[in-house]
Amino acid sequence: MRTSIARLLMCQLVLACTLVACDDAGVQEEQIAKGIEGIPAAEHAEQPSDGQHAQPETPESSDSRFPWVVPEGWVFDETPRQMRVATYMAPTETGNQEVAVTRFPGRVGGELANINRWRGQMGLAPISEGELEEHIDRFTMDGYDGYQIRIESDSGAMLASAVFDESINQTWFVRATLSTRELADQLESDVFAMARSIAQ
Repeated sequence: MRTSIARLLMCQLVLACTLVACDDAGVQEEQIAKGIEGIPAAEHAEQPSDGQHAQPETPESSDSRFPWVVPEGWVFDETPRQMRVATYMAPTETGNQEVAVTRFPGRVGGELANINRWRGQMGLAPISEGELEEHIDRFTMDGYDGYQIRIESDSGAMLASAVFDESINQTWFVRATLSTRELADQLESDVFAMARSIAQ
């Protein structure tokens, strides 16, 4: 009998100690935030982990970042160049010539400002608004409008074409600065054809 009473008292004592310990500790809650797993943007997904800059990708015909048809024989130059979307080396009778592709928001200051800047680079005086139309050839297609110009001076020739894309409100430029007019003769049709292909 005494043994049973002793056991009962011992159980009650253990239970009381357990309740006191629980009361002191309290009930602890931990908030675990629900994470959202993001998918890296395509332009950042392939960045190297060692901090080095990724090399530019070779344009593919299905890539919307390179919406033009490359003339036969032209080679994509992977060397990064500031502000350029792409650079090509175009073969001529005297070696490869550089053709640059750039893209800027809106209409980038307007046609006259762009053309007079290029004329200045070729050592020529600016033209007036009234002279603009006699210097450029315009073209339009659904959602696009553009122009092309050949600028000649004693220092050589420049072939330049601009294509405004309404869908993205940006202007593409395809341009080659050449040391002689003969080189411009060899490349003119291909340079302007590639620019117009953006609008096709």
